[in-house]
Amino acid sequence: MRLDHKIADFLGYDLIKTRKNILLPRHLHNLFALLDINCVLDVGANYGQYGTMLRDAGYQGRIISFEPVSSSYQRLQQTAGKDGNWDTCNFALGRTEEELEINVTAASDFASFLPPSEFSKNTFGDVVAITRKERVQIKKLDDIFDKLMQGQNQARIHLKMDTQGYDLDVFKGAKHSLQNIASLQSEISVLPVYEGMPDYLKSLTTYRSAGFEVTGMFPVSHDSATLMVVEFDCVLRKAELPGEETRQA
Repeated sequence: MRLDHKIADFLGYDLIKTRKNILLPRHLHNLFALLDINCVLDVGANYGQYGTMLRDAGYQGRIISFEPVSSSYQRLQQTAGKDGNWDTCNFALGRTEEELEINVTAASDFASFLPPSEFSKNTFGDVVAITRKERVQIKKLDDIFDKLMQGQNQARIHLKMDTQGYDLDVFKGAKHSLQNIASLQSEISVLPVYEGMPDYLKSLTTYRSAGFEVTGMFPVSHDSATLMVVEFDCVLRKAELPGEETRQA
């Protein structure tokens, strides 16, 4: 048994890793085909696990990954560097351009601008312990969108956000870019993993008010003692897209 699963089992949790969940890649494969997705913005890339999953699922379009933590970014570069259609950016996305300290944790995929909640510390233990703080750059997607899309012909974009409690800030910084975004994925929390993070109802309300509707909800982790879901990977698409009826006809 792998170490992460041993930890989860000891704590009474059942981990469902995105790359191990066959339902999510299959769903994304079908969604990308339906919507003609040709560019993925991978926000909160960590080591590049999401991009690797997409490649394994057959997606061959462009990937642009964003990862602010220096040590994680080095690993991301190693992964993406083998792929000629995969670009990387060493900064975070948010609602405004600024510099902030990010909490780097023992398990790199828990790194967040928000501190872990008491629930998280009691549940996950040492893996969410803050080992250091790193000052990182944050940019608005709206401010850099045109530059990112240079050379991209008729971009049909999937925006993936996995920023440990910061997804709505990323989304608010993409207000004017939404016209080009056909689908999105956000990690939404039923139980608070970080202090001050929005719950899943607020997240869903925000995305739906912007014209997106849910196509799939995929559990990231469960509390096996109560069967309560801790977090979902929530996939949504624009309810209406120009020319979609023509493509389907």
